[in-house]
Amino acid sequence: MRVLLLFSLLLLSPSVYSTGFQQLLQLIDYVGVDYEEAVDQGKIVNQGEYQEMQDFTLGITEKINSLPDDQYKADLLSQSRELASLINHKADADEIRKLTATMRATIVNNYDVVTIPQTRPDLKQGAQLYSTHCASCHGANGNGKGPLADGMQPPPIDFLDKERYAQRTLHGLYNTITQGVPGTTMKPYEDLGNEDRWGLAFYVGQLAIDKSAVAHAENDAESPALAPLLDIKKFTITTPSEAELEFGSQGAMVMAWLRSDPSSLFNTGSPLEFSQRQLDEVGKAYSNGQFDEAYRLAVEAYLEGFELIEQSLDTVDSDLRLEIEQAMTGLRNMIRKRAPVDEVESDIEHINGLLEAASSRLSENNLSGSAAFVSAFFILLREGLEALLVVAALVAFLAKTGHRKNVRYLHTGWIGALLAGFLTWWASQTIVNISGASREVTEGVAALIAAGVLFYVGFWLHDKTTAAQWKTFIEKSMNKALTTGTLWGLSGLSFIAVYREVFETILFYQALWVQTDEAGKSMALGGMAAGVSVLAILALMVFRYSMRLPLRQFFSISGILMFVLALIFTGKGIAALQEAGYLPITPVGMPHIDLLGIYPNLQGLLAQLALLLVALYLWYGPSRIRST
Repeated sequence: MRVLLLFSLLLLSPSVYSTGFQQLLQLIDYVGVDYEEAVDQGKIVNQGEYQEMQDFTLGITEKINSLPDDQYKADLLSQSRELASLINHKADADEIRKLTATMRATIVNNYDVVTIPQTRPDLKQGAQLYSTHCASCHGANGNGKGPLADGMQPPPIDFLDKERYAQRTLHGLYNTITQGVPGTTMKPYEDLGNEDRWGLAFYVGQLAIDKSAVAHAENDAESPALAPLLDIKKFTITTPSEAELEFGSQGAMVMAWLRSDPSSLFNTGSPLEFSQRQLDEVGKAYSNGQFDEAYRLAVEAYLEGFELIEQSLDTVDSDLRLEIEQAMTGLRNMIRKRAPVDEVESDIEHINGLLEAASSRLSENNLSGSAAFVSAFFILLREGLEALLVVAALVAFLAKTGHRKNVRYLHTGWIGALLAGFLTWWASQTIVNISGASREVTEGVAALIAAGVLFYVGFWLHDKTTAAQWKTFIEKSMNKALTTGTLWGLSGLSFIAVYREVFETILFYQALWVQTDEAGKSMALGGMAAGVSVLAILALMVFRYSMRLPLRQFFSISGILMFVLALIFTGKGIAALQEAGYLPITPVGMPHIDLLGIYPNLQGLLAQLALLLVALYLWYGPSRIRST
């Protein structure tokens, strides 16, 4: 159960961490939007609102002080002090808006804050939700004069107010719907699903727009100069007034059109197209000297794009898949080393060419039935094999040592992992957006924890192969040798090994599902069934042949297997953290053997070598020599 709790925290920590930032962003947005109601031309026009602005600013500073210490916290503290000073000196509202926009950008660009919906918001559903939950206070048309509005303090927001519309971001509206407004009748709508809250935010965010006046902006949206507005991550955290300031009146019109018809923001382009768009942004950021931003975008181009179709591409052109993976790794290293701009731009151009080739090989992102079958089969076989070996070896060990009745501990572990995996899938669809970096960190940490436990269990098993230790073990009571704590530890190992693979498998299947037609989906299900069948056959073979081994030989073989798996998991854990951008990558001239967790980078190979040297020392070191 402790392992289950650990992984619950590991999975949910990004969302919990993000929640604190969402509350901070909500306070910042409120100051940026409402300040002009408190101060006009250097004079207080509403003492209550002014006091609220001061209180909110104190809350902003307190929340920033509670953040982990890093380089961005210092910037935010400086900005919060400046904000407090501006408010105390009754500065102009434009200065406040400019500073709060800067603070918002600092948080969104440098922390793992989810600011976009996962799917295109449904405005019709948003209208229905508004009618059910909001119209009684805000009015049927959004004018703030609903039947329950009389006497409310503060009064409900008038969503038709064009000035207020111009100062609100869609993310700010979503945040208010999610968090509510303390001290008012605006309660948090946490009972609504994540996508419903986004749909409601998009709906109220366009009520002030004259649809007929912005209809022609559809043509303007094709202008390259306005392309940044089509970036959903920028769109949801940009106010209409900021769009007008940056792109002129044309930009404000395009933003209004996109709010009233967001379909263009959610084109179901392929992950490869996403990677190409991100790589273009990498080039722009790098040429402007924004090296950290360029690196972040390069990581995102891989994790949120190419990685999602790796398995599919591997079934049709494994060499091309490996070439693209290595090229994208090389680009991140060039950015780390501050390579010349022309070299980075040339590398980006080369990668984009490879991505075009991958798109062609995948038949314009629509997998054939046979390719879908093969992809689904090998995804499950590849991800399930490692977990199978761990669980099967542990089950065989318990049965071999007379503890068959305690196999239930292992069953608790792997069944719990399956449930946790599907809970993860459900959460990623309805509650939180699991980013590529969060996914890789979860996989990486899980792999390294599993490696550590496997190493310990492997040494424990191998230790029983020496004559003295084996004799002592046999003579002891089995029930005392395997305590309840040890059994729960084995259950935890079963959980970790299976959860990591289930987590990755579900995410790969999500990507596979959107790349094929209805016939291909049926073939993909057939591939999944075939993968399950093969894994079941392999499990039976492992059980059958392991049971025939003498106990001492079983310990020896199982111990070696555990060490090999620990080495594999170590390599994969390091690789996952590297892909998430948390560890550097130093390429070396080594073959890439994914099945064995061998990757051509110095960090992973050194970690595996260190583990191997520790194992050799424990096996053949001075203490072992003396004991024999």
